[in-house]
Amino acid sequence: MTDYYKKALAFAKEHIAPYADEIEDKKEFPSQVYDHLIEAGYLKLIIPEELGGWGGDIYDHAEVIRAFATESATIGLTYMMHNVALNVVLNAAKDEMKEKIVKEVLEEGKVLALAYSESGSGVNFYYPDKTRAQKEGDDWVINGGKSMVTSATYASYYMVIAKTGEGKADTDNFIVPLDADGVSFKMDYWNGIGLKANVSCPMYFEDLHLSDDYRTGEAGSGMEQILTLVAPLFVEGLAAVYSGLNVAISNEAIMHATDRTYPDGSTLAEVDTIKRHISRIYNYANAGVSACQAAGLAARNGDEDALAKILSARVIAIENVIESGRLGMLIGGGRAYSQYRNFSRYLADALAGQVMAPSVDILHQWIGSVLTGQDIP
Repeated sequence: MTDYYKKALAFAKEHIAPYADEIEDKKEFPSQVYDHLIEAGYLKLIIPEELGGWGGDIYDHAEVIRAFATESATIGLTYMMHNVALNVVLNAAKDEMKEKIVKEVLEEGKVLALAYSESGSGVNFYYPDKTRAQKEGDDWVINGGKSMVTSATYASYYMVIAKTGEGKADTDNFIVPLDADGVSFKMDYWNGIGLKANVSCPMYFEDLHLSDDYRTGEAGSGMEQILTLVAPLFVEGLAAVYSGLNVAISNEAIMHATDRTYPDGSTLAEVDTIKRHISRIYNYANAGVSACQAAGLAARNGDEDALAKILSARVIAIENVIESGRLGMLIGGGRAYSQYRNFSRYLADALAGQVMAPSVDILHQWIGSVLTGQDIP
């Protein structure tokens, strides 16, 4: 078994850590980090070996993301989006389109992203309404827009879900090229309090014409693709992002507490209350990592409870990291408040997890449905 985590962690320390603060301050997509990421070959992680990739699976996907997120949650998140969108291409795109995009990823380092969330559908992004695709002759014409599109203007292809019928679940996925006529972005609309460099701005479609080659899967299979090709890697990926972020908070707390000295030579780490805070943060991080790994292994092995474990892993990771972020601010005190350490950035990044679709509230509903034999609503 390839130890992707150790290799990705070493990569992150060398090529992500030096840019982590800078990319968040600039609120620009971290293209300089992606130059290194592309050169190292990480874009081909989940591409099968027979197609020229590394042949990684959902467990490997999560391990790499977690390693990246210990240095930058933004890098972990944007990289996760690439893998998820690419997974749809690998499993549902028409043969010629699949061959074309895989070749561009391998040879040109082209990045993919998701364009699902809408202002109207909110956390129920799998039921779009604003974005509609109508068949006109041999082409599809797409109009509408998405509210938060990660890697906006940087990714070369965006996986877009659009309503194609009158029923609630009558949807299809489309591969939309960045340079297609009728595609535009509102970069000035992005002002997140955390994950600032993922540039999740709105994306609009105005009379966008695409041939049927750009539609993935069978007609009306958008929801099915969401459940089988998107949700597992997406939700497991988010569990990896936030468990990795929790590890970063734990590392920062330990470093700050042991470095912070008083005039008598004692350290902050010797204070009993601080010891308790550090213990709790470490325990939260350990629980998040363990749940994420267990879910990934269950999915790799095809276990019946894999989906429930994946959903649960994300809830555990997100709820834990928010509390760890709060405790980190307590440990950092005035230095954390003045942003001398990374605690405030970590807390802001953590807060994004609870509202990122599907939100924690929706995830709890899904887990209850799965465990009681009901369909995900």
